[in-house]
This record gives sequence, C-alpha cells and structure tokens, in this order.
Amino acid sequence: MENFVWKIRNLDDGTEFVVDGMDRDGMLTRLQKVGSDKMVSLEEFPRTLGSSSLVQQFLGKESKGINMVGTKKKVNSGWIGKLSGLTRNADWTKGVHFRPNETSSKTGARTGRVQVNVCKKRSKELSLLCTGQEFSAHEGSILTMKFSPDGQYLASAGEDGVVRVWKVLEDDSPSKFDLQDTDPSCLYFSLNQFSKLAPLDVDNDKTTPMKSMRKSSDSACAILPPKVFQLLEKPLHEFHGHSGEVLALSWSKNGHLLSSSVDRTARLWKLGNDQCQGIYSHNNYVTCIEFNPVDDNYFVSGSIDGKIRIWEVQGCRVIDWTDIRDIVTAVCYRPDGKRGAVGTMDGTCRFYNIVDNCLELDAQVCLNGKKKLAGKRITGLQFCPNDVNKVMVTSANSQVQILCGTDVICKFKGNRSLGSQATASFTSDGEHIVSATEDSNICVWNYTTEDKKSSRPKNVQSRESFFSRNTSLAIPWVGLKTKLGALPGSIFDEKLLQKLPASFPDLFTMSRGFFLDSKGSATWPEEKLPDSSSVPVSPSVCKSEFKFLKSAWQNALHSPHLWGLVIVTAGWDGCIRTFLNHGLPIRF
Repeated sequence: MENFVWKIRNLDDGTEFVVDGMDRDGMLTRLQKVGSDKMVSLEEFPRTLGSSSLVQQFLGKESKGINMVGTKKKVNSGWIGKLSGLTRNADWTKGVHFRPNETSSKTGARTGRVQVNVCKKRSKELSLLCTGQEFSAHEGSILTMKFSPDGQYLASAGEDGVVRVWKVLEDDSPSKFDLQDTDPSCLYFSLNQFSKLAPLDVDNDKTTPMKSMRKSSDSACAILPPKVFQLLEKPLHEFHGHSGEVLALSWSKNGHLLSSSVDRTARLWKLGNDQCQGIYSHNNYVTCIEFNPVDDNYFVSGSIDGKIRIWEVQGCRVIDWTDIRDIVTAVCYRPDGKRGAVGTMDGTCRFYNIVDNCLELDAQVCLNGKKKLAGKRITGLQFCPNDVNKVMVTSANSQVQILCGTDVICKFKGNRSLGSQATASFTSDGEHIVSATEDSNICVWNYTTEDKKSSRPKNVQSRESFFSRNTSLAIPWVGLKTKLGALPGSIFDEKLLQKLPASFPDLFTMSRGFFLDSKGSATWPEEKLPDSSSVPVSPSVCKSEFKFLKSAWQNALHSPHLWGLVIVTAGWDGCIRTFLNHGLPIRF
C-alpha cells in the first residue's frame, strides 16, 4: 500500500505540521511540528494556530471525517480538498499525461448520437445530441474553464498549474455527420447560408421511410448548419507561472485573462503574449476572481483568508477590501458593475453595492437554513441574463437556486451530491441552465423568469441529462461575436447561432426532386421545383416526413429550443469533450 504523508501548513507564518499519531480507527490524534521534536495533540492544535473560526471549523467538524485508514482511496477529506474540488482517485488519473498530439484525440472522427434522458418533461429539446471532439488538454484534473466574452477562445486550467487557451474554429457540418446508418428513424436536413433546407443526401436503401416508423422519444428531425463549432486542439497559448493548482479564471472584454491559484496569487495574461502581465499576491489561496464587466482595469477576488478585495489592474494594488470572516468560495459582478454577489463556505450569499470601486454591504442570506450542511457550500454565482435583479446560485450538493433579493424563488434539482465543484451556467439567451453533477451527468433545465411572488419557491425537477465520462465541469458556448460581421452561413453569423429563421423556410433540392408523397404530386409551387428532365425524380421526402419536419420547426419557433447548442465538458482525466445538438424539439 502506498504511504501518504499528511501535512498541514499555517499560511500566515509558514509553520508546518505532519500527522504523527492515529487511534485504532485511523483517526488523527497527534501532530509533529516540522523541523523540531515538538509534538502537538489534536486538542492543543487550535491554540497553536490561533483562535481562527476557520481552524475551529476544520478541527471541530471536518476533521471528524478524516480517517487515515485507506487513504489511498481519497485524499480530499476536509475543507481544503472540498475547496479545490480535487478527487484524487489514483485509478482515475493514473497514466494520464498531456501530449499535444494525444492519440486518444477524436479529431476528424465522425459524430455519434448521445443518449439523452428526459425527466418529467413533455418534450425533448436535445433530440439529436451528438459527440464532437475529445482530446487531452491537461495533466491531471481540469478545475476551471471559461469562454471569452466574444466566444472566440476557451481558457482551461487546473491541477497542473498551467493555463491553456484554445481557439474556436468553424468546421464543415455535413461532411462528418454519419448517423444515418445507425439511426434510420430520424430525418436529416442541411441548412444553407440562405436559410433554405435540403434533405441530406443519403442512401435510401439504408434509411427507413418516416411513414413506416413509430414515433418515440428517439425520433428526431436534424437540421445541420453549414458550419459547426470546433476547437483547435493545439493550444494557442500556454501560460506558465503558477506553482500550484489553478482554481478560477476570468476574461475581460478586451482579451485579458486572470487566473487564481492555491499559490496565493492571481496572475494577469494577455492574448498574443506568453509573459505574465501582472501578479497580485494574497495571504492565502485565491479561490475566485472576476473582472469588472464595465471597466477591466479592476477585478474582485475572494480568498480562504475571508477577505474580498477589489484590485486596480494597472496599479497592481488593492482599492478596497472587506473581511467576512468565512472562506470566500464565489464572487460575481452584476453586468453593469454596480453590484456584486459573494458566496461562502457555509452557504451564505452576500450582496454588495459597488460605488467608486468600494464595497457596501446591502443584504445577505444563509441558504443553509437551520441545518449546517457541508454540501451547501456555494460554488458559483451568475446574474440572470434576462433579469439582473435575479442571481443564480450553485451549491456543492449540485442544487441550483434563483434568488430575487434575499428570497429563493426557484430551485432546480438534479442528482444530489456532497462534493461537487461544478458551477451552473446560463445559455446565452438565458432560457436554459447547464450544469455537471458529481456522477458525470450533464443536466439541462428550462428557465423562465418568475414574476409571481409566492411564500414557497418553485421546485423544478423537469430536465434533460446525458453522461460525459469523468466530467466535473460543463459550460455552454456563448456563440461567436465579431465587430466586423461575418460571412453568411459561418458560425460567426448570429442568424445561424442558436436561432432558426422566423418562418418555415423554403426547401431546395440538390440531387433529388422534392415531393410530398410517393406518387410524385408536388405540393410546393411548381415554379420552385427543379426541371424533372435534369433532376432524377425520387421521393426523398414523403408527406408524413414533411409534417414531422414542419411540426418540429413550429415547436422551435413557439417555444424555447436548444437547436445549435454547444456544450463543452472537462474533468478528472484532463480531457476536453464537446457536444452539439442538431435536433429540433420533439413533443411526446
């Protein structure tokens, strides 16, 4: 059995202690000061480190769960392990090393359909979710991942201490789509840059006609855009400088990137330059950071030392700070930069007015209620895109809640856990929420703005979910935005980004005639049909297929849909995976 050395460091003066004694049950009883023969009992240890409430919490509560027997299985007992989100199971990450040309990469591989589970819903929005890429990105666990505001870059970091930036590209969609052989129950259409549809050119011998198929939750109508999301699998940048795990990332609107680490620093990076642009030293682990969304010369940071700090980037100095006497686990600015939210280890959410970059406490609420549960630690905060008066709060038990002021108005429930580090995210339109759970499932909930005031919060259990191996993080792509515009049909074109034409589109033919029944009687205007003498007459779309297509399209136009959604996942094995939804919503 491998031997693990448990070491505890006082980050104020650098004093270190190692575990020197255990009882019969493997419980910690005695520690030794490194560099001396001094022995300290568990009862004496709090007095050695001082009367900090954090030390008391660690020793009085968390250490009760530290069992030194069988430590090979997990080394994340206690709040430090929970904070970093590292589940260092030797079997999970053994042999995983980052190589730019990793052979397990699935670049260029043809797509496959992903099984999606629907819970308590009358429709399926992820009706044709497909695998995209899978490649090794880091050595060890990926702990944080963020898209740039313009959607053109993805930053990732974690256990190896390296910050990597990946460029978003566009790729031809139909050329890599190979679901017809395995899923003949579905309809496949391509959408061109002029918002016109055509049946995907498939072999009829391998495709079962829609009219003979039984409709089920597995039936789908796929619309393939001309270009789809892809990541360049060679990092655009590799930023080195941190000496420990990177816990958080934040992009500015102008292409700067902040990273925070257990090495007690936040560092500033810039696209196009591999050198660190600034170092912002703290007294303890820097657990969370975020740029001011209006003025990126300022950012806010949270730390284990219980302090929230507002920094000036260029001056590399603290403008304002406040001590909340609890471990800060999440921070977030309101989009206008005039308000902020702070989450803590004990599940308390604080709201601050920010005037001239100074923090003024406005309100606070403890989401623990009367029960002090470890799983209530706040892991993420985000203001709602469609209503900045509301805040989404993610907790370590995988529960997602919406706050209006200090009132919980909505709860989204998935698979419960106690140690999840995942943070929920809104899709760019604010109509859906995406989050990973501890068991590597990705949950997607519908979100509608709640205006009704009720004494009890609304509980939302209806969701769709799918499995992504070894995943602890999942974020939706925000879409590409350019200042100069883009060519029609590219993924830079917002008309094709998670949006469908406002009316049912024209259909055009490539190599086949378009007919609505096997007898060849066209219901489309004759002037829009190709000359039968030049195009082989083949009933590519029958009447029932057309009705299925039109019904799915109308569902998408009159209700929220996830056509065009891209989800990127990452986790314990250091791999990044992408998933793309090409299906229109299907009602049961």
